[in-house]
Order: sequence, then C-alpha cells, then structure tokens
Amino acid sequence: MKRIMGSFLNILCEACGAERARMRVAVADGGRAVLVLDQRMPAASYAGRSGFGADYGVGRGAGAQLPLLDFASAVSDPREWKIRRSANGFDIEIDLVFGGNGDGFVSDRVSKAEAFLDLFETLLDGAELPKRRADDECTTTPRFDPPFIGDSIPMIELKRMIGAVAASDVSLLIEGESGTGKEVVARNVHSLSRRRAKPLVIASSLEMPHSLLQSELFGHAEGAFTGASRERAGLIESAVGGTFFLDEIGEMPLALQAALLRVLQEKEVRRLGESRRRPVDVRFVFATNRDLLDLARKGRFRKDLYYRIAGVRLSVPPLRARKEDVLPLASFFLARCAKRAGSRVPSIAPAVVRTLVRYRWPGNVRELGNEVERLVAFHGDEGTILPRMLSPHLEESDGGDAGAPGARSGRMPDAVRSLEKAMIADALRRFAGNRTRASEELGITRQGLLKKLKRYGKPAQNKSQPDQI
Repeated sequence: MKRIMGSFLNILCEACGAERARMRVAVADGGRAVLVLDQRMPAASYAGRSGFGADYGVGRGAGAQLPLLDFASAVSDPREWKIRRSANGFDIEIDLVFGGNGDGFVSDRVSKAEAFLDLFETLLDGAELPKRRADDECTTTPRFDPPFIGDSIPMIELKRMIGAVAASDVSLLIEGESGTGKEVVARNVHSLSRRRAKPLVIASSLEMPHSLLQSELFGHAEGAFTGASRERAGLIESAVGGTFFLDEIGEMPLALQAALLRVLQEKEVRRLGESRRRPVDVRFVFATNRDLLDLARKGRFRKDLYYRIAGVRLSVPPLRARKEDVLPLASFFLARCAKRAGSRVPSIAPAVVRTLVRYRWPGNVRELGNEVERLVAFHGDEGTILPRMLSPHLEESDGGDAGAPGARSGRMPDAVRSLEKAMIADALRRFAGNRTRASEELGITRQGLLKKLKRYGKPAQNKSQPDQI
C-alpha cells in the first residue's frame, strides 16, 4: 500500500509542479493514523532533511500515533496548500508544497491535484466492494444543476438532505443569510424532483408592493380592481405541475399569510374578485433570512403557517462557516466570468488566496461572485490576480468583523459608530429602504432611526447586489 501511494504522490508532484507532497490517511473517527508518507521531487532529495517527515516519521505504517486531522481552513504558508477527502471510512489529507516563494502555486495546478485525488478517492472507495451491484441497485451522487459548489462538511450534509427530500412533495423551508444561495438550493430541489419537466416559478415577497402581492400570487378576475381589464392567473397557478418558490416569506403581510395557509391546506387557490376555487397541484418551497419562529412569537408571522411550512428545513451555511469552499467557488466564478468575457482564465496569486480565505464575506457567496466579476472585468487580461487588484476592504480585513469596518480600531466610540452604521445599512437594504420596518427590526423608534441617519448620513445604495440570490 505504501509503495502504491508513494508512486501516486510522485505522479501528483510531477503533474502539478509541486516540490513536495505529504499524505496522511487516518481512521475517520480520529485518533489512529494508518499511513503517513512524505515525498519530494525527486524522491531521493529529501533524505536527511527536516520537514513533514521529521515531524511524523517518513513512511511509518499502521499503528503510528498522530494528532487528529486538522480541518482548519487557513493557509499558513503561501507555498503550501491542503486538500482533504473522506473515502471508505478513512480521512485523506494531502499537503502540496511549491518551490520558491509560491510563484509556482496557481489555481490550475491545485485543480489538477484535486482531479488526481478525486480519482484516488474513487479507487479507494471501491476497493473493498465484494462485487459490482446491478444497475438498478446502484445509487449515485445527484447531479446538481445549477452547480452547487462546496465539499465542506456543512455543504456535504446539505447536499445529502437535498437529495433525500427532492423526490417527495413535502413543503420545504430554506433558511440562511442573504447571499448564501437559497435560490440555488430551490432550483436544485426542483431539478432533482419528479416535477423537473414542469415549470419552476420564482417570486419574492419584496419584489412588489404589498398592495399588488395578492394579485400577483393568486391572480385576479376581470374588473376585480381598477386596471384589471382581463382575468389573469397568479404565479401559483402558473406553477401547476411544477414547483413554486417564494423567497423572503417572512416579509409577507399577515393578511396574505392566512390566504397562503389555506392554499397549502386545501391545494386550492381563489383569484381576487372570484368566488370559486381552482385546484392547484404545486410543490411549495419557501426561503427566509429571518428567524420565523421569533417573528411568530412577536405576532408578526402566523404560527400555524410556520408549523405548516417548517416540517422540513434546509439550512444554508454562511460562507465564513465553510472557508474551505472559498477557493473552489472563486475558481468556478473565475472560469464562468472569463468564458463570458472571452478571455483566458487568470490564475490566483498565493497572497490573494490567503486574503480570500481570511475575509469573513458578510455578503456570502453573492459578494464573492461580485468580487470575482469585478476582478475579471478590470484585470481579466493580466494573467494572474494579484493583491493590489482586490477591493480595498478585502485587504484591510484580517479576519475580524468585515461587516463593521471600524470594529477593530482602538477607540470604542469609533467601533460602536461603525457597528451602528453597518446594522442600519443592512436593515435598510433588507427592507428596501422602508424606515419604519427597519427601525422595528433594529429595536429603535422611527424617530431614533431618522436621527441616526442624519448623524451618519444615508447609507449608499449598491444596486449591483440585490437582496436575493
């Protein structure tokens, strides 16, 4: 086994231009490592030198006692990159070290390394299968469309849950911060369901004024109100046979919540201005970035509706909780933006990788995608993304609270002022500038909010970043 893995590491180093590769394979529940190898290119040149092998023992076999595998995502050395996998009851960790000052470390080489490790993982996973199962017995990993990037532990669990619930017609509640990708989850639930050949209709409670929301969702009869010159089916009816996804359900008025509850219970919809009800065969998926149960306790969300839609809840983790996914996501966005621009995919300098991983990404995946899009637009023809090309606030952040720029200054008043400004800007953004609702969310009076806006200045509106992903 050591000979096979040693050969694998040599091939890996040669293909990726790495100076050294180390492999650790440990029992998945932690505690006992079964194999440790340290290879250099050429292999003979590492003999007698200190390094990974000096710490753990080169080529020690089963029984070697090692620390538990470290799943920290920060990169401590610009020349080093870690790749981790789990297969057949084992945790596999690969360390790649590039020569010089990290100049040889570029994203396409890491992608090659991950491809080799994918192959190795596949071989290891199938090594102890007694026989090949019949095709009708085989289970495969769902094909996510649109792509659902991320192999961190929270994302693996989320993908598993999506695959498990997609085939049923149970209503879903997708929870997560703004920008985490709740709509991507909803699209994958639909694409993996038996309803995928039928429409997926997407709406948001913040997309339209509340006075029009009822007509948009449920439809209306001719003459139901001024301007209703003809009858019109609502968005829910438009999704018959397929899936209806409603984002930001926590912003729906209480009166419409009661009407929606009846649709969920009776599978019928009544258009505005009509007395008869129309049957609807629709799978409902909802999303929110708020705590609906807390809103229900405050009387701002119906408890019966909450318990009706919260039977199955999918939680989308924020990007700061899965930092090992930052580089794969950045690489995906780079490739997509470069293809659209008709340019070559630029590589990522090691210092940029460190900055991207350390930053907290308060805007989550959407913010990362927007940053990459900006990089390609302004610097896509330069070949390599360098630190000077990043937005200034990314370089200024060292892993603290990126949502409050002054929170790490030495003066407490400055920190409090920065935090207040950030919270006000976020509340106004989420409520589309509605100051009354923003003040309620912040726990202050509307007059108090107006005073703070006068003191700090009205937050700038960034129209390039919509509230929903």
